[in-house]
Amino acid sequence: MLNQVATVEGIVRWEIYHRLQDLEIPCKCSSGSPLTVDISSPNHLIQFWKISQRVNASRTELVQILENNWRLVD
Repeated sequence: MLNQVATVEGIVRWEIYHRLQDLEIPCKCSSGSPLTVDISSPNHLIQFWKISQRVNASRTELVQILENNWRLVD
């Protein structure tokens, strides 16, 4: 087990928090405090990384990802 704690500050922490809650990944966030995520498995780490990547990506990067995924389906 990894048993690491990650913290995220700024407005994006709420979007990340809600997505982690949907995935049942242990995390805490309160007004004026950073998001704290309990990363206890490789799966949690990968999901946290992907969510953080998506939230911080530019619109252009997100469009590229979507287009690449559509090409994989064809």
